Amino acid sequence: MLFSYFKSSFKFIKNNIGFSIINLTGLVVGICVCFFAFIFIDFELNYDRYHDNADRIYRLVTDIENPTGVTNESSSAPMGPMITDEFPEVESFARVFLDYLILKNESRDQYTEENIAYADSSMFTVFTFSFVHGNPKTALTKPFSLAISRSAAMRNFGTTDCIGKTLMLDGTEPAQVTAVFEDMPENSHFKVDILLSMTTLLQEWNPRMNNNWTRFGFYTYLLFNQQVDAEAFNAKLKEYPEKYIQKEGVTYTYLIEPLKDLYLHALPRGSRYGSAVTGDIDKIYIFSIVAGLVLFIACFNFINLSTAMSVKRAKEIGVRKALGAQKEQLVFQFLSDALYFSMIAFVLALVIAALLLPTFNQIIGKEISTNILDNYKQVLMLFFIAVLSGVVSAIYPAIVLSGFNPISSLKGTQVSGTKGSGLRKALVIMQFAISIILIISTVVVYSQLDYMKNQDLGFDKNRKLVVDFHFDKSVIEHEESLKQKFSTVQGVEQVSISSAIPGRVNRKFDTEIPDINNQTESFLSDVYFVDYNFLQQYGIEVIAGRGFSKDFATDLREAMILNESAVESLGYDNPEDVIGKEFSQGRDTGLIIGVVKDFHFESFHNKVQPLTIRILPGLFTFMSFDLQGNDIAGTMKALEKEWRELIPNKPFLYFFFDEDYNAQYVAEERFGKLFISLALIAIIISCLGLLGLSAFSMAQRTKEIGIRKVLGSSTTSVLGLLTKEIVILVILAFILASPLAWYAADTWLQGFVYKINIPWWAFLLGGIFTLLIALLTVSFHTVKSARQNPVISLKHE
Repeated sequence: MLFSYFKSSFKFIKNNIGFSIINLTGLVVGICVCFFAFIFIDFELNYDRYHDNADRIYRLVTDIENPTGVTNESSSAPMGPMITDEFPEVESFARVFLDYLILKNESRDQYTEENIAYADSSMFTVFTFSFVHGNPKTALTKPFSLAISRSAAMRNFGTTDCIGKTLMLDGTEPAQVTAVFEDMPENSHFKVDILLSMTTLLQEWNPRMNNNWTRFGFYTYLLFNQQVDAEAFNAKLKEYPEKYIQKEGVTYTYLIEPLKDLYLHALPRGSRYGSAVTGDIDKIYIFSIVAGLVLFIACFNFINLSTAMSVKRAKEIGVRKALGAQKEQLVFQFLSDALYFSMIAFVLALVIAALLLPTFNQIIGKEISTNILDNYKQVLMLFFIAVLSGVVSAIYPAIVLSGFNPISSLKGTQVSGTKGSGLRKALVIMQFAISIILIISTVVVYSQLDYMKNQDLGFDKNRKLVVDFHFDKSVIEHEESLKQKFSTVQGVEQVSISSAIPGRVNRKFDTEIPDINNQTESFLSDVYFVDYNFLQQYGIEVIAGRGFSKDFATDLREAMILNESAVESLGYDNPEDVIGKEFSQGRDTGLIIGVVKDFHFESFHNKVQPLTIRILPGLFTFMSFDLQGNDIAGTMKALEKEWRELIPNKPFLYFFFDEDYNAQYVAEERFGKLFISLALIAIIISCLGLLGLSAFSMAQRTKEIGIRKVLGSSTTSVLGLLTKEIVILVILAFILASPLAWYAADTWLQGFVYKINIPWWAFLLGGIFTLLIALLTVSFHTVKSARQNPVISLKHE
């Protein structure tokens, strides 16, 4: 019996191959998109959950409130030991200080720039690591000990059997490999390949950090002996900051955050290079909704076409019922047809998803999965969706057609093809509304990206090549002579040196400056340490006072320039009023000599913060070259040659400044690519469905068109009649989609401090584009039907 049902299903598909291919294609694409959505969402929601103690790990952080606002910081070195000593419920702690170093393998004469983390020896107790070689208990106890990942071992030594081997840190300090661990999973809120013992930093390089309560940058993780109420524990922490930090006008608050919430729900904290990454829960919601809408289009397309095609089977139903088939048997036949079809779609979708998995990983920028079989939960969910789609698509023909009178069915008088047409039109409207929303949203996303990349940033980012020399003393000590020699290289126009550049992280210092009421105001400010050429080279405009000059000996260490935001935060309306005011920063004091126009040293996600600019050579690490002429490659070769001669112990590791700055928007670019991909898929599926429905509709209206032409209607008038319905459906879809698209775009733009106004033409483009695509889709069948000889249309009557 089952074989008979499947044989009948196969025969029906074969006899209606065009409809079947259209129907199958839409459902396959929809299931495929849904699979990628499932694995992406599952990946994002499971950040850091692979740790055995994930439920008991919390991050210790600091909020700093001052008159200029609230700064969300990480923690200082002494906070972790203090909290562990004071609270018995804290079982252990581990500190992580993210950084990057140039590592040299002297045996291979090879340099690599690596993201590293200074880590306590308790790192492997608090967190879960899989070890390849070495002892986790002793791996990070001694200074200059390295625990490295499998990837780092292969990159630097060509083997994981490298215990006892040495790497030179920034080309000067030898460090010994004591352990090799498996690579950290991709969904970790911080991910490094090199762990360097914390004793290296706190005992050998900077022991003053051990007692500095306001030197932030450490990520401190507390392991509790059981799950804890974070709010209740935060209340206990309130009294502790004032015991160790006394600063008038500034309030410090210690807090803990659950490890599982750090990626999606915690605020970004710290400004170290390689700072712990944060995700965006809103993007997950958006991606989920859009993928769901695409699946909705695909499934209802499948249902739409299936119900339309079922009308063709009316006579078959009549024959079956005349031969004694029961209603239950006919219902089962329709169900088996739909399930057979949906299972074919399910299998094809999995095959295509497996082939596209590497491409999807590339678009997302993360290796979410390498094997489709690793995602069995998602595969089972898709199987359920495919079955559900099949069952729902079979409900109409199974219930309605199986109840037809066999005599009426055989005469062709009971089925006109109009049953369910209202539902089909409603679904078409919804499909086009979704397509219009996606088109408008895509335009907004790319317009915002273009705005961020091309808006006036307040500085010049073009034709700049930057080298990070990692605070090399020989460069800092011979700064002027080196800049002079590099300036003689053909194609080099200007050279400057600084502690930071726009788009990269910068230091923060406690700063004290009198406000408009002459009251000393203390705040944590972003800081740039630069040379005399930096402001001019980067085209940063001085709007009050003056820039740095070698004519003033006090400009070295004793002069400060503020940005507009810093001046405004102090209450001054006129930038000239702050000139000559005294400042105190760290151990230095001096006078404010100038104010620069605000420039975007961070991304457009963030408001321009108060910034102080000074000359302090000891903290320089970037050398910037302005290039001119057309032979950029030749200039770079000449620069590299000169660099190797002048600074032989540091590799010439460079990057182009404009590319590096724009890298801040990689996440938005990937989001844009995903969005436009989903929009195109939605439009294609909608058009496939419309193509199938138009073919069915034209077939149903063949005799009507013939009669109209016999009665004198022209081809043009018939064509207008046939396209009028499509135009009305698209207009209704546009009316439905426009407010929803505006709301979605406005909500997404709220994540940017500096943003575009939603362009009116995006709505016009979405509506017109959808209308044109719809008309082009149905044009073949409408034109063919309108031009057909009415004699042929009516010859069977």
